[in-house]
Amino acid sequence: TSVVEYSLSALKKSLAAGNRIELRGFGVFNVRPRKTGIGRNPRTGAEVSIPPGRAVRFKPGKELQSID
Repeated sequence: TSVVEYSLSALKKSLAAGNRIELRGFGVFNVRPRKTGIGRNPRTGAEVSIPPGRAVRFKPGKELQSID
């Protein structure tokens, strides 16, 4: 498990630095900016502003998409 934990830690650090991670045959992880928005509090219905930020996105590779 330490190898898995180390690998995940390295992936997190790389994404935090804004790097793109490509795993051949699996897919691509990258960080994209997230826009400012307006949301609603589900309990009160009050509007809440959502600050801009960054979000991790995953795009599966062709081999992963073709799995039946």
